[in-house]
Amino acid sequence: MLPRRRFGRTELAMPVLSLGAMRFQQSWSDLPAAEISAASQDNLWAILELAVARGLHHIETARHYGSSERQLGWLLPQVPDPERILQTKVPPQADSAAFEAELRLSFQRLGVERVDLLAIHGLNLPEHLECTLRPGGCLELARRWQAEGRIGAVGFSTHAPLPLILEAIASDRFDYVNLH
Repeated sequence: MLPRRRFGRTELAMPVLSLGAMRFQQSWSDLPAAEISAASQDNLWAILELAVARGLHHIETARHYGSSERQLGWLLPQVPDPERILQTKVPPQADSAAFEAELRLSFQRLGVERVDLLAIHGLNLPEHLECTLRPGGCLELARRWQAEGRIGAVGFSTHAPLPLILEAIASDRFDYVNLH
């Protein structure tokens, strides 16, 4: 069994290794269902089976990882894992309705009603943080979904310079941080 650590302030016991879904997708494009090959799905099925057997219960994907969410969505019910921690990431947008549309599409592609973790994906620029934290922004919308029971915890992912990361953390509005 993999060691676990508390993840941010979520109180989740997160395995120290995760299954990142950025590289196993068939395409960086969000392919139509008919274009996803059986071979690609068989490969992903084998990865998921091995991950469960090895204790990699955290699966991390993102709205803009091409066909990743769609491919995972088809297979998650076929490879059950009662300890699964499912995380996806959606990039911030100035228009919160556009952000919500992307969030809905993520849930649709994943075939789920709830994710354990949602990261605002790529708080890399000051304007990303501003459109996330402003009243009516992305974080407020994500917190509404959380209050509805559709999201467990809300955090952010980033490649930003340290001052921006520290500003986001200092806002005290996020449950966790994914640093890349």
